[in-house]
Amino acid sequence: MELEKNKISINQIVAQKLDTAICEGDCIVPDIKPDIYNIITSSGTVNIYKKEVMEGRVRIDGAINTYTIYSSEEGGRKELKSINYVIDFSQVVNIENAKSEMVPDIATKLRSVEARILNERKINVKAILDFDIKLFSNSSEEFITGINDISDLQKLENRITVNSLLGTEKTKAQAKETITIDSVDNLAEILKVNVEIANKDTKISYNKILVKADTKLKILYLTDDGRINSVSASIPVMGFIDMENISDENVCDVQYEIRNMVIKPNSTQEHSIYVEFEIEITLSAYETKEISTIEDLYSPSRNLTFAQKQIKMMQNKKNYRDVYSIREKQVLNIGDEKIFDADVRVNIDNMSIGNDEINLNGKVSIMFIHSINNMTEVGISQIDLPLDYRMSCIGIRTDSQVKIDMDIPLQDFTILPGGEIEVKIDVEFTAMTSTEIMLNEISDVKEEESNPDNGYNMVIYFTKKEDNLWKIAKEFKSTMQNIKESNALMQDTLTPGMQLFITKYVGANG
Repeated sequence: MELEKNKISINQIVAQKLDTAICEGDCIVPDIKPDIYNIITSSGTVNIYKKEVMEGRVRIDGAINTYTIYSSEEGGRKELKSINYVIDFSQVVNIENAKSEMVPDIATKLRSVEARILNERKINVKAILDFDIKLFSNSSEEFITGINDISDLQKLENRITVNSLLGTEKTKAQAKETITIDSVDNLAEILKVNVEIANKDTKISYNKILVKADTKLKILYLTDDGRINSVSASIPVMGFIDMENISDENVCDVQYEIRNMVIKPNSTQEHSIYVEFEIEITLSAYETKEISTIEDLYSPSRNLTFAQKQIKMMQNKKNYRDVYSIREKQVLNIGDEKIFDADVRVNIDNMSIGNDEINLNGKVSIMFIHSINNMTEVGISQIDLPLDYRMSCIGIRTDSQVKIDMDIPLQDFTILPGGEIEVKIDVEFTAMTSTEIMLNEISDVKEEESNPDNGYNMVIYFTKKEDNLWKIAKEFKSTMQNIKESNALMQDTLTPGMQLFITKYVGANG
């Protein structure tokens, strides 16, 4: 038999798992630094070196670059210092149906970093990582759409729009910069580093995709005369990805991961800090296709057999972007003290899908590092703001799969008289959405030896609740059109107890 076929690339989520890792290590205070009296705060940045899918498991290798700010006390005088400590990790997650050929999509989030004093020369640093792991199976499937040499072939067809994977590609980008600090500052040491990748964008033209973003960096440092200062920079990163047949109509999912980072002060005379980042960018592009699949088939004149299986496909692939803005005043009560640094962290505790919107609930936490006791010491204060946001997503369905990505393009804080602080924060949410559908795939169509003719010319049949025209026509080797004409039916709908005259079908043999 000569089969008509339609080939399509699919990208199925075959496994999904949430996992948590606790990474910790003991760090000795360098000889050139004083004893630890009190820990002020700890923070970190995650670097992912490698992600590997193996039989039945996934392995993630990386490191957490941590900074712990502490105070010392010698001769009644307090000093502020910092310890930079790198925690290497290798997390193995057991996933029963993982296969080495599968493609991983792993979102890694640093939940917290904490340090505790073991003794005056030793601390324990503990970090908690959350992993959202999805495994995709990229394959090409052939759907049978017809059989050319059977003229009376009856097909139960389904025309449907799906999202086919156009391709997944990676590139690496580097960000290098020498950041100048105040000329009056002789840098003694780096206290803390914040790194975020923001302002992500893609531009498509001539089978190429330009992927670009900004590496936003804030460095808190200590001068040799004991002052605390900070410097900020936005370093653009970009890369080009080649992909045949890519167009503006395609939906692209882009993931940025920091693979390596170097931050080191230059000589005192240069008044600058050298920074370097290696960033891996992964892009998956999807195209929209209308396909025709056969859910069932038969021939009134031939005895056809076939195998059938279900294929999971993606539909309604779409990305939504919206900005949640916070403009309000909060009480901080630090008087005339100075704010040295502020960390903004967005935590989503609950997500639900409503009519044309995604409901996000959680909190926005702001941790301030500021002076206390007339700027002689350093302390921390935290403000928690409730997050209750309805993100407009016209056309989203309640059964949609949703992945949320967040950027914080704006964070600005101004101390006001009376112990208040004016808060300005923009959180840009990107919701990557899709739905799943199960399609029947027919394969291994064969013709078996036909059964002897039963000799009937007409059958009188009374319909049952679960009946439909297709089922009855296939059972009696007739056609839907033949049954409709024999019974003067104007539509395909049947009701239980209807009397149908089913005449013997006589058609041309293929």
